Amino acid sequence: MSPGVSIPLCCPILTLIVLLASRPRSSTKGPLDQPDDPLNIESLSKISTPLISNPVDYGMNTGASFSTLDPLAPEELSMNLEKDLSFLLRYDNYHSLSQVDIPHALRSEFISLKPDESLISSLGTLETLLVEGHFLLAAYLCGTILTSSLISPTDVKHVFALFYTRLACLELSGNTVIAAQESKALEDLSSTFYYVDPPTMAADGHHDHSNYPRHIAPWPLRILAIRLQSIGFGDSRRGIGGLYELGLEARRAIVRPDLGPTEREIWKSRLSDLGIRTVNALIEMGDLSAAKRSLGSLRKWKPDHIITDVRTVLLLLSIGDVDAARQLCFEIGDPRGAILKPLLCMAEGRYDDAVLEWRSLLGSNDRAMDDAAISQNLAVCLLYTGHLSEARNVLESLIQKQRSFSSLVFNLATVYELCSDKSAQLKTGLVGAIAEQPITGDINLDRLNADFKL
Repeated sequence: MSPGVSIPLCCPILTLIVLLASRPRSSTKGPLDQPDDPLNIESLSKISTPLISNPVDYGMNTGASFSTLDPLAPEELSMNLEKDLSFLLRYDNYHSLSQVDIPHALRSEFISLKPDESLISSLGTLETLLVEGHFLLAAYLCGTILTSSLISPTDVKHVFALFYTRLACLELSGNTVIAAQESKALEDLSSTFYYVDPPTMAADGHHDHSNYPRHIAPWPLRILAIRLQSIGFGDSRRGIGGLYELGLEARRAIVRPDLGPTEREIWKSRLSDLGIRTVNALIEMGDLSAAKRSLGSLRKWKPDHIITDVRTVLLLLSIGDVDAARQLCFEIGDPRGAILKPLLCMAEGRYDDAVLEWRSLLGSNDRAMDDAAISQNLAVCLLYTGHLSEARNVLESLIQKQRSFSSLVFNLATVYELCSDKSAQLKTGLVGAIAEQPITGDINLDRLNADFKL
């Protein structure tokens, strides 16, 4: 991916989406270029498994989270399955990683395994890197563990968890192309190799578990692999087909009579998420008419209907159907939908009205609102209305408040280019200011030069 230089500002819709993510990923594309994931579904989806379940527990990292990646994983994974995953442990599967594209002030030393280090200890170190937001370093350590003698080819749960973490961290650190190439090592995830047969009948005549084949790969890995493999093989239709296959699996699971209420709700949530991902994939393919039809046919899952409505509005704006987006926006009564009104103004080019709307949201003191998202979109509107100095002040105030997410940094660097002949020095100073900020775990620390337009 290469940085865009033609258009100065982040698209208002993409700006909001980046900020809705719990950990905004580093982007090296131009602000109005088509992103790798227009809606950042990995972050927006409530059922996507986080890399770390509790990112605030510094010093409490034991590696336990890598055993709980999928709540519906077969219990057989805890036992010694006769599944040899040595094909995922080959050294030639993994690319060499470098920090040459990262500013010197933000570089950290890659962590290597100690001679006497155990698997539990290395997983704890990996968790610490994830907690801190060192995604590139975490990806490097995952590859090191996977190609070491610490892990057994039959340790299915840890192999898959580490491979998933490797791919996710590569994408989060702006190395999607590398992740797409490495995902090919999984080959066909729908093959019989990845399924375990139902357990035999217990002595009392009852089945211990449901009588159906179960997939041994965790659900988050399957979701991520579909997208990355479609990129790696250059076949977008492969991604659509993979999502439909998972959708059929989810539908079959939902109607099983032996399923408990909790498991059924998880499968319903997964099915709802797959519908949004399918629309997202169609948009990436450029088939906007099919995306609109698919979006209109989606059923709303009641617990998440507000989130689904908000996603739908964003998708409609991506498609270009502003009228439909406006109609749905007015139907959303939840406060979480209030942020869409100024976005509609921006989509229609009414930036003066959008400025008033963003200011109104900032003054509402609604805890459900993300002040950083609102402030950055306000700055975008201020710049479009010719208030360059005020836009700069708004963006710099966010940096001072230690809210240095990727799109904010890119926008501020662009503002520096527009308002000063010494933009290189200003951007270098921005790198230094961010390097001195305390670690919170909310952002990617291994940022590329392109994020700062250096």
